[in-house]
Amino acid sequence: MSDAPQQRLALKDIIMVCCAVVAPLAVVGGMFRADGNRSAQIDTNTRRIEVLEAANQAKTDLLTKIDGRTIRIETKLEMMAPAPKMAAR
Repeated sequence: MSDAPQQRLALKDIIMVCCAVVAPLAVVGGMFRADGNRSAQIDTNTRRIEVLEAANQAKTDLLTKIDGRTIRIETKLEMMAPAPKMAAR
């Protein structure tokens, strides 16, 4: 055994070790927190896109019905119009 006195860690060494441990933990915690926010934002955007797609489909269906009705009306008008007279030969 040596007779050398046992050295104790100085306060600055303890602070440096704490900073070396706390900084990476803060970075990892921030990543988990950001990932949670990102997941919530993705869920919100997905819901909004689904609502917009449903509204777009409803508009498309309405326009298809209007087109069909317009075609029927045009056909009736063509049938009601007098036939053009043919030129005498």
